[in-house]
Amino acid sequence: MTTIKEIALKAGYSSATVSRILNNDQTFSVTDSTRETVQTVARQLDYISVGSNQFLDINLAVIFSINPDEELEDVYYVKMRQIIEATAEKSGLKIILQSTILISLYYYL
Repeated sequence: MTTIKEIALKAGYSSATVSRILNNDQTFSVTDSTRETVQTVARQLDYISVGSNQFLDINLAVIFSINPDEELEDVYYVKMRQIIEATAEKSGLKIILQSTILISLYYYL
């Protein structure tokens, strides 16, 4: 696992600078060039922090499917599908309906 110290060494900046950039510290004033350098080095070293990295594009796909007969029989499934579809649409995700019950989360970095 890549550390902030390793990124700092390769990028040529202090660990404090790297940490603040990777943690998207809004109070930290740094040039766009410095920010891009640190983020590029972090990507090259496959750095993934425990928290949220704002510079990484993360797509989350939730695959939810239900038997169509169950949806017709129980309003709960209709409402659940509507909420999932609305939430997905707001987040720019696409819903794919299947004919079996399956809930999975997939993360793509």
